[in-house]
Amino acid sequence: MIVLPLAVDNPIFSNVSNSYLEPITVSVAVAVALISGSVRGTAAGCTALAVAYIVGQPPLSDGGGDITSLLSTIGWQVGTATCCLVFIQRLRRAVHHVDIATTQVITARERLAAQRAHTEERARHFREQVRRYRALHDGPLRILTMIAGPGPAAHPDPMVRRHCAVSVTILRGAAPDETGGTLTDLSLALMKAGGDSAALGLRVEYHFANLPDDLPTAVVTALCRASAEALSNTAAHAGTSRVRLTAMASGDGGAAGPVVTVAIVDQGKGFDPATTDLGYGIRHSIIERMTEIGAAATVDSHPGEGTRIDLRWPA
Repeated sequence: MIVLPLAVDNPIFSNVSNSYLEPITVSVAVAVALISGSVRGTAAGCTALAVAYIVGQPPLSDGGGDITSLLSTIGWQVGTATCCLVFIQRLRRAVHHVDIATTQVITARERLAAQRAHTEERARHFREQVRRYRALHDGPLRILTMIAGPGPAAHPDPMVRRHCAVSVTILRGAAPDETGGTLTDLSLALMKAGGDSAALGLRVEYHFANLPDDLPTAVVTALCRASAEALSNTAAHAGTSRVRLTAMASGDGGAAGPVVTVAIVDQGKGFDPATTDLGYGIRHSIIERMTEIGAAATVDSHPGEGTRIDLRWPA
């Protein structure tokens, strides 16, 4: 822009209003705007072009007409560069939003695939549990029940019958009668707790309904351990060998989700909570443990009418 008018002796370059250099300045300004994409870069490029354009023209203008033409060329240069700058900035913002949306879609698909794989694995695990429970019911449990019972298949030795009866109690605690009901992390954990209590001679009857599959691990652990403590108290103090463990969920939890309630009920000796001091196990292993996870525990008992312990999450 500076050298060309001075190096070439041609009448074409003697007038600033010629149409040969104007598209060059405008095109270079547009290229600067599109490549830099920044206000400072475009302003610096347009300024350099304008100064070079002015300096490159010999001071041979015929007056106001040449000056007006020069300013018009610079105006076209700046205006076109500004329009291209706005265009490229908006285009880059659109590309940025498209990249964000694409990343979100990919992340959502990966999360969905992971959830689907987890669900399939849980279903496979539960089907395997059902198969094992059925095999246990139809095999060893039935045979041991026949040996321990009063029928013709009973063993003649009373000691053997007693050991078989204890084994039946343990196996029934590990294998619920209704395995096809609700098999979730919570129900499996509660059945394990019942199976551990069966070693104390306690027969646990289970009933599960509508339990969610996605309970937090801390909630499952706390409900399981509190239930185990309640079953242990039943075996130690209730004077009965049978207890009913119920776990179900209701949809009245609002935004917090379903409300899960676990109830441990026995028909044992019972006690009067107003006159009987609750032991360490109930106060700390049940009530305090439930409070730590935002749950609640209630104990209802009457002398001669048994005891009921309710665990409710969330409180």
